[in-house]
Amino acid sequence: MTNKLERGMRVCGVIAEYDPFHRGHERHLRLARGKTRADYVVCVMSGSFTQRGLPALLPAHARAEMALRCGADAVLQLPYAFSVREAEYFALGGVGILNALQCVTHLSFGCETDDLALLRRAASLLEQPDAAFQEAVQGKLSRGLSFAAAQGQALAERLSIPANALNAPNAALAICYLRALLHLQSPIQPVPVLRRQDYHACELESFPSASAVRGAILRGDWSGIKGALPEAALPVLRSALLQGICPPDALDRALRRCLLLASPDEIAAWPGIGEGLETRIKKAAETAVSREELIHLVKTRRYTQGRLNRALCHGLLGVKKDALPQAPAAARLLGFRASARPLLKAFRASGFPLYTRLARTPEAALDARADEMWRIGAGFPQADAYRQAPVIVE
Repeated sequence: MTNKLERGMRVCGVIAEYDPFHRGHERHLRLARGKTRADYVVCVMSGSFTQRGLPALLPAHARAEMALRCGADAVLQLPYAFSVREAEYFALGGVGILNALQCVTHLSFGCETDDLALLRRAASLLEQPDAAFQEAVQGKLSRGLSFAAAQGQALAERLSIPANALNAPNAALAICYLRALLHLQSPIQPVPVLRRQDYHACELESFPSASAVRGAILRGDWSGIKGALPEAALPVLRSALLQGICPPDALDRALRRCLLLASPDEIAAWPGIGEGLETRIKKAAETAVSREELIHLVKTRRYTQGRLNRALCHGLLGVKKDALPQAPAAARLLGFRASARPLLKAFRASGFPLYTRLARTPEAALDARADEMWRIGAGFPQADAYRQAPVIVE
């Protein structure tokens, strides 16, 4: 523990994507700070690619600046090796960074339920499953369910709760955060914040979903955008839109070329590919002209759209199965508030490596490659792909 922490400093961690940052995120940061009585809030945020396996719409530094102007004190980048992974590893990467900083006292997350006792029971069972639970999951897998669906059903039966009680995306991710805390034996205290809006809702409500805001941006609905984003975030968004964004289909042609040139054996080496899926993908690539069409031809109950998107993203970036680590070794500092310099001092005291530009590590090299690919999709030059300094908000 650092001296600052011994003197009672409270630091609340948040793991997010902010693609883009909206009023719901602002509400969460405000409530997280209030519930934990935190002196500082540090966000660990995805970089150029998201957990969906798609490029982020806005560049990472713009999203970090939005967060800093709307409640965050520092923003670190979750390495690609964890941001484009299944929920278990996405959570483990974010929690791993927060835990390694040694000054983070709380972890707050939005969730469809704030029943922490229930979430902890679910996390404990999944982190240390007994034989009966494993048998129940295997039985459901044998009926053709995806692993997530099989595990979810077995969990609901074991905890005697409704089948869909913990199926919502944020609840599932919350359980992964709690599992990561257990796995790391972390002293960080979890603090759920009740989330009321639909994660996938398309309407621009008072607290809209990120999906709805992305849709408004892509169709140029500026009146809807202004109602969905905090006022302090709007100038940052305007600036980012003037410079250029990366739409979801921006890299479809690059992906198609990658698939047509790759052999089935090469595709089989991508993370997330197994059970002969490489043959189905290779055949579908001969006729599909977009990522969406390809996934429609290939997906099954076990290989969901999200899983396929992540696998295709890995292939596009040339990532092999043995290239994804089990724990983050460092993180990039994307930005901070000038008033949070004491927090940065606490970060340095932990000894966990933070860098601001290009670091000489395999994870950083992969992040640089992801940044370069994002810039291709956005139509940006490559010269400064990984040289941008951290955002400092006064």
